[in-house]
Parts: sequence; C-alpha cells; structure tokens
Amino acid sequence: MSIFLVTKQQELFESDLYKVIDEQSALEMMKDWVLLQVDSETTGRNAHLCDFLCVQFGNDKADARIVVDCTTVDIKLFKNTIESKRCLFHNAKFDLQFFYNYGIIPRKIYDTMIAEQTMYLGYPAGIKSYSLKSVAWERLKIDIDKSIRGEIIWRGLSPEVILYAAGDVTYLEKIMQSQVAEAKRKECLKAVELECNVIPAMAYMEWCGIKLDTEKWKAKMKKDQENLEARKKALDSFLVETSSLSEFVSIDRQGDLFTGFDLTPKCLINWDSPQQVTKVAKILGFDTTVQDKKTGEDKDSVLEKTLKMQKGINDTFLKLYFDYKESSKIVSTYGQGHLNIVNPKTGRIHTNYKQIGASSGRMSCGSGEDADIAKIKKIPASQCKMPNIQQLPNDEETRACFVAEEGNYLIDCDFAAEEARLAGDIYQDQAIIDMFNKGLDSHSVYAKVFFKEQLAEVPVEEIKAKYPKLRQLAKGPEFALSFGGGARAIMQALACSEEEANAIIKNYEDGFKGTAEFAKKGSKFVREHGYVLINPITGHKMYWWDHKQWLERQKEFTPEFWEEYRNYHKGTGDAIALKVREHFKAASKYDRMVRNSPCQGTAAIILKEATTNLFNYVVDNNLFGTMKLCALVHDEMLWEAPKDSGFEKKVEDYMFNAAAKYCKSLPIPASAEVDTCWRH
Repeated sequence: MSIFLVTKQQELFESDLYKVIDEQSALEMMKDWVLLQVDSETTGRNAHLCDFLCVQFGNDKADARIVVDCTTVDIKLFKNTIESKRCLFHNAKFDLQFFYNYGIIPRKIYDTMIAEQTMYLGYPAGIKSYSLKSVAWERLKIDIDKSIRGEIIWRGLSPEVILYAAGDVTYLEKIMQSQVAEAKRKECLKAVELECNVIPAMAYMEWCGIKLDTEKWKAKMKKDQENLEARKKALDSFLVETSSLSEFVSIDRQGDLFTGFDLTPKCLINWDSPQQVTKVAKILGFDTTVQDKKTGEDKDSVLEKTLKMQKGINDTFLKLYFDYKESSKIVSTYGQGHLNIVNPKTGRIHTNYKQIGASSGRMSCGSGEDADIAKIKKIPASQCKMPNIQQLPNDEETRACFVAEEGNYLIDCDFAAEEARLAGDIYQDQAIIDMFNKGLDSHSVYAKVFFKEQLAEVPVEEIKAKYPKLRQLAKGPEFALSFGGGARAIMQALACSEEEANAIIKNYEDGFKGTAEFAKKGSKFVREHGYVLINPITGHKMYWWDHKQWLERQKEFTPEFWEEYRNYHKGTGDAIALKVREHFKAASKYDRMVRNSPCQGTAAIILKEATTNLFNYVVDNNLFGTMKLCALVHDEMLWEAPKDSGFEKKVEDYMFNAAAKYCKSLPIPASAEVDTCWRH
C-alpha cells in the first residue's frame, strides 16, 4: 500500500513511509477511483468552532492512501472529486458537517457504522459495538490501533498522525463488501441504502441547529423556578397539616438570641429523596412495594406508575407530589443547560441526533457533551450536555423560545395520526381503516370498543358530546395497547383491577380483529424465526438477539420440569423460578415488539425518506444554508426558511408522498404551520 501526503510543508513532513505530492497529482490519481474511502482528523469535535487537520482518501483497487494537510492545502480543491464519487465513511455524520463549512456536500454515502447498526437492530449496547475498531475486528479480524487518536489534538499533524489517518481509510471498502453480502442474505439491503441515503440530511440538521431566544428562555426559567417553589410550599403545607405525619414536622421552640422565636411548623422531608418520600407514602397508606425486575426481590418505589395505580387512598398527596416532581424535572432539565450549549459562533443550539436510536430504527436525540463550547465558555464539560430537542415539553411557552432568525419563519409540519393510520394499514384492520375513511373521532371509536356494555346503543358520533368522561378514559388503554402493552399497562392507566383490564383487552380484540390476528401471527413468527419484520419494502428487521438461547431454554421445559416447578419452585424466587420468569418475560417483550416495532419503525422510515428527498431538493436548487433543517421529532419536521418562500408547501408534499409509498390503505396527511417561533 502506497501512502501520499498532500502538503506545502514538505521539509516538515519528510519520511520514508509516505511520499509528498501536490494537489494536482492527487486529483489526477483519484480521477478514475470509483469509490473513495474517506475520513478526517480535526482540531476538535464541534464543526462550527474547530477545523480539519487533515482529510484522507483511500482506494483498494489503486492500493493507495492520500492524506491532505488541511493546514496548508485548501480542501475545496477536492470538492468536485468528493461530490462525484461514492464515498465510504465510518460515522459520516461527523465528517460531513466539517465538509459543509467549505460548501462540499457529498450525497452518495455509504456508512459502515450505520450499515452495521441497521443489520443488528435490537442488539443491546453491551452486546454489540459499532466502533470502527470493533467492526473491523468482527468482520475482518483486523485489530486497528486507535491509541494515537486521543493525542491528535495536541500533536497536530505529525508523521505518526499521518500514518494513523491513512490507516482509517484502509479497511472501509472490505468492511462494506462484507456488510453488503450479509445484507443480501438478510434481505435488508434496501434498509441499509435508505439509512445511508439520509445521513447527509442528518448531518445538515445538526450543522444548521436551532435558534434559542435566550431572553425568553431566562424568563421561562424564572417562572419555572417560582412554580417549583410554590408547589414545594403546597406539599410542605400538606405534610404539616396532616396529623399522621407529625413526626416529619419541626417547631423551633428554643428561639435564637438574634432572630427571636419562629413557631411556624417546618417540613423536614426532602421531597427529592425517594427514601424519605417512601416513609411518608407508607404512613398515608400507599403500598410502595414492587418486584425488582432483575432479582425478583421486593423493593420500595415511589414512581408515578407505582403510586398512581392506588388512586383513592390519598389523591391530594398524589397530585401535590407529582406536580412537584414535574416542576422539579422542568427546572433541572430545561434550564441553564440550554443556555450553556448555545454555540458562541452561530448563536444556535447544535445537538446530537442518533439516527438509529431505538430497536425499531426510530431516532433519538441528545447525548454527550460539547467540550469545545465548554472550553470557550470556561465551564465544565458536564455543564454543556447535548439537549434532547425531541422531548421538549409541548407547552406554548417552552416551544416559543425556539425562534427563527430575523426575516425567516419556522415551518412546523407533522403527520396526522401517523402511527394509528399505519396500524390500520400494517395490521389490515378494517375497523381502523373505516374509522379514518369515515372521518370518525378515534377516541370515541376506542371508547365504544373498550366500554361496549355502557355504549352499545350509542352511535360513535354522539360519544364525544354525551359521554366525554368515557372518551377521556379510553385514551389511556388506547395508548397502552397501541404500543403493545398488556393488562398491567391498562391497570396503571385507569387504576383498575386486573379483571377489568382483561375485559378491556377482550373487547379490544373483538373490536379490532385485524390487529388481534396480526399480533397472534407475529407472536408465532418471532418465536420461530427470532426477528420482527419492521417493513417488507425495505427489509428493516428488529432482532431477538438472544433468541437461540431462548429456544434452548424452551427445550428444557418438559412436562417433568413443570411438575417439579409447581411442587418445589413456583413462587419461591429461587434460581429456577427466576429462570422461568425471565423466559416468559422475554417472550412477552417480543410479543409487544411484534405490534409496536412495525408501526414505529415504518413511521421512522417514512420520515427518513421524506427528509432525504427534501434535502436533495434543497441542494439541487442551491438552497443549502438558506432552507435550514432544525429538528426531526418522530412524525414532525421543523425547517427554517425565508418569509413568503412558500417552502412549507414543499415540506407538506414531500412528507405526504413519502408516506404514500409505505401506507397503501390510507392517506397520511401532512400539515404545516408557519410562525416566527415553534408553536407545536
């Protein structure tokens, strides 16, 4: 393998390990390369505050690696070459944002990290790693030395760094060939293609970021803090006024020489301490005992899902406590951290999106710290955490803090009941299809199914007006069952008995026969084959990663085993009892995934395809940097565009057309709202 260095500092980099050449020689060498293995080394991780140190290219057919010294050579000279070739990266999203600073927009991308993640959906983090080092070892049995990686920032460009950089574009083509062969066997090559195609748009979204009105945010923070203090005061007052909780009340009867006497009762409970709150809850009559999922042993819990199932014991306490917890979370999660992460150069928040953030293929958002911003602002990196834009509170005051630049609008476009419509199509459930085709209120339809004894003679059209409470109650089990939940989820949602929850499930299965049949067939399929088919068009699959072990354990459960189990182990919590419990718990988990993953995963596929197509439209029409992609939130796109550009119509059309490709039984409308701030 030959290594070439493109630099204007020849005397600094002379070495027998590589040859120094000029830019034109490098471009001439790369002219006939069909594939470019591409990687970069940078002066930091923030694309707006840092820069390329070097960019490296490789090609197996030519058996050559070219390292471009970006401290002396203009990388824009390579723009046409990079944009015209199929580029192989590992974690392309990172490198692309640096290329965007130079107007270089590669779109023919193959990412070995994303491809690996796509083919192993469902594998937990501790079981499967997607670093280049791990993938190269698993696929090629090559151990890449990454020891110098952490030294690059202080080393700068040196002979050691040059050799390291060349090494990172040595194995990508071989990894791709191995992955493509496996993807063909698994019939998910289209899934890999779709995921690779959207990467430039994902990088663009992070590069664009979203503008935060810091003065509005500070005003919101002040109000949130006042609300938290008011709710704490109300909770303290409740405790002081409840006679059974007198042991947690203190009265200063001694006084102080300087401040005098204060006989006002004081609450001694720290409401942020689960241990202390457990004591209060038990005295009030709540059962705080839950079973530890790992050990099977009893433990205390004051989580909402534990206490809210016990409505009627002391509803005043429940409301006061969980109102306080809500305010506490808002203050801690949506406060100073967002101000800290505002980029000092762009004035925008550039968070991190994980393209495959869930086993269904759905995205996630907000992970890691920005050490580059922290260094400039002279604060600890732990105070510069990437925020989760996808889970912002949906209240108007919080969303209104995210704004467009002067002269621009924010375009917020989302699908109408996307996952519910997809459910009708995927499950081929005529009841759901009819619900949308006839324009019926979905919550009323579910209410009529769940509570058929009370609503048997009531037309669906009249339920919203005449039985609003039952309609409201239906939302809990509707949501739970739509995501594959069972009796326990309904019990939590309605604070009802297990018998009542099972009756609702029975009504649900009778009312939505297509859904019930889909779940039944899917359960049988996943137990036999060890994966859930998320989408038949792309071949996305969610794997039951330890399915082989589950099957082996299943073989052990003979009639003799069950007889011994019933006589000696059932209910004991011993190793055998835990083994049985975990076995059926795993099966139950994948039964839920059978229903949940195809809808959620297909929704993610639709959003990614729409985003890819719209990004390509932006680039093709020289709108890059003008039309900014600010956020993707599961069924929603947020763009920033010049006022009166009419771009919102393009967003609606591209979203609608992408949905139509994957949902044949029902249309999925996409509706855009335009404003100077985020209104959804």
